Amino acid sequence: MAARKKTVAEAFDQPWHTLPYKEQANAIATLIGGYKTSQAGRRDSYVANLASFEKRAFIGYGAHAYYETKGTRYAHERLGLVRSAVQSAVANIYAPQKPKPQFQTLGADWETRRKAQRLDKVCEGILNQRQGRWLNVWTLMIDAGCEAALQGVACILVAADRAKMRITHDLIPLPDLFCDPAQGRNPTDLFCRRPIGVDEAIGLYNLKGADADAVANAPSYQWYGASNVVRARAARCVELQAAWHLPNGPEQPGVWAAGAGGVTVDGGDWTAPAFPFVFLHWEPWRDGFWGSGLGDEGRDMAEDLDDLDMRLYAREVIASGSKIYFQEGSVNPDDLMVNEAVVGVPYMNGTPPPTQTVMTPFAPMELDYLKYKVSNFWDSIGISQVSAAARREQGVQSGVAIRTLNDTKAGRQLPKAQRYEQAFPDLADQYIWRLRELLEEDPKYLVTWPGKAVLRQMKASDCDIADNSFAITVAPASALPHDPAGRQEMIQELYAGGLISQETAKQLMGWPDLDSELEVENAETEYIDMLIERYLDADRKKWSMGDYQAPEGFLLNKVGAVRRFASAYFRARIDQASLSTAKEKAKAEFCIGLIVRYIKDLDALMNKPPPEYANAAKGIAPAPPLGMPPGPPGAPPMGPVGAPMAPQMLPQNPVGPPAAMPQPVGI
Repeated sequence: MAARKKTVAEAFDQPWHTLPYKEQANAIATLIGGYKTSQAGRRDSYVANLASFEKRAFIGYGAHAYYETKGTRYAHERLGLVRSAVQSAVANIYAPQKPKPQFQTLGADWETRRKAQRLDKVCEGILNQRQGRWLNVWTLMIDAGCEAALQGVACILVAADRAKMRITHDLIPLPDLFCDPAQGRNPTDLFCRRPIGVDEAIGLYNLKGADADAVANAPSYQWYGASNVVRARAARCVELQAAWHLPNGPEQPGVWAAGAGGVTVDGGDWTAPAFPFVFLHWEPWRDGFWGSGLGDEGRDMAEDLDDLDMRLYAREVIASGSKIYFQEGSVNPDDLMVNEAVVGVPYMNGTPPPTQTVMTPFAPMELDYLKYKVSNFWDSIGISQVSAAARREQGVQSGVAIRTLNDTKAGRQLPKAQRYEQAFPDLADQYIWRLRELLEEDPKYLVTWPGKAVLRQMKASDCDIADNSFAITVAPASALPHDPAGRQEMIQELYAGGLISQETAKQLMGWPDLDSELEVENAETEYIDMLIERYLDADRKKWSMGDYQAPEGFLLNKVGAVRRFASAYFRARIDQASLSTAKEKAKAEFCIGLIVRYIKDLDALMNKPPPEYANAAKGIAPAPPLGMPPGPPGAPPMGPVGAPMAPQMLPQNPVGPPAAMPQPVGI
């Protein structure tokens, strides 16, 4: 049976995470209810920014707001400046990047270093997985960039789905997360509310008896601003409330709990040093956990410009009205109906017609003022108006000039791009912690990552290493321009300077027409990388002679294969130099020996002597050419008609002068 709900005063007497397990749900519900009241301003700002972006009149947020809004016109966003600014920011800052986390070990042994390198593949596999309506995590993060640019913060929940045994991502609306303002920039407690279906909650948490009845009878989930009128629902939703308290140290784990209907449905120790969220900020608050976006920065200016544009439009409509004057009875009234843009005004017979004065709707200076204010809007938010309009600067034609202009305009937004890059190491940390949760469910859990042609798998336990044994970095985002002319020119400069290979140049070009050719080249490169991984992960106790795979003679890019193996060799030597124990050094030496063996075999294959020299070394005479009769026994074979004799075919006469050369047949 559900425990009595505590009052706000009672909830503050004792921290929620120190309460007994069954009482935590009520304490969390009380705190979230208090935060919803005291932080209502965050929800109001969120709704106002959303309405400005969508150009719709909203009274709330979430899917209900779209379905229950009255009308689709929004009076204050005729120009759509906020929407254009957000979309330009996403296109210029987030969409061109495709960051990927990289793992580096901190003085670990050989096995730990190999695990860290496997984590690269694991993260790549998770990033390539479909996430609901998003094709992969990169596309989800672009959508999160839109949320961050508009609202100031995007909240990505990274969870371990134990039912489907995979890691999932979801965007959580900013007003549905709460933290205590007294905890400042680095809160240790975070609270979240989410809708969940009654049947889903009972089945997911295996609720029975009184707990299942309490969840089934809980109040329906209340969307902010949504009406309370009972409508048809495919599934009734209740509010799932969760809270996390971070650990105070390795020996003092934190606590997490989830509740619905006053029942604690799940919870336990929380050992991860961060909340299960990745936060992407646009402009962080100077104090506090959240931030401001383009909606907060430019919404008021956009509304003022819409009001100015509306007033100019009204004056233009009034001034553009056209009238014709006619004597009464001289025109059929039905004929006037075809002139919709013209108003007919009759005047009495015998009186002069009225004089019409053409009115100018507004002076040219007023139009210049509107343009000036619009330009100030773009300057104030730091987004290029030219980029938003998708046009090229006048007089700028060369790729170098285009790159220079783009770099100048994007300089102010460089911190935003760096925050986006940093979000991917944060995602990698979340993947490691969520994989440990899945390993608790299934110790033999396999992780999958995509190759160029097939999917590959490995045990998640083979990738798990201690948190203090590695560091995660991310390669800086590509600075290549995004227009075709600038991109092609910069790639040509890099290739001409010898900084990149022809294969890399094709990949950087990003043209779909090169995909088929790149597939041919990438297949061989992927095969070489697979062999390198196999040899570096080799276990001397389990290795057999049949596990070694010698290089094939039909490798298309033998020089490239040697280069990749040589790079792996030198990196392995660097790793081996920092090993401390003789056992680890011996294991590394065995793996490096396989790399060296492949390099030597490939070098011998590349420098293989011609067949005639190899046969001569073995004492085997070359076969006569086609159409030539064999010579007498013991005589050297003759060459083709008209061809000179090979040096080894000349008769030897060490005493006197050389004997006369025998004439070829047919001369």
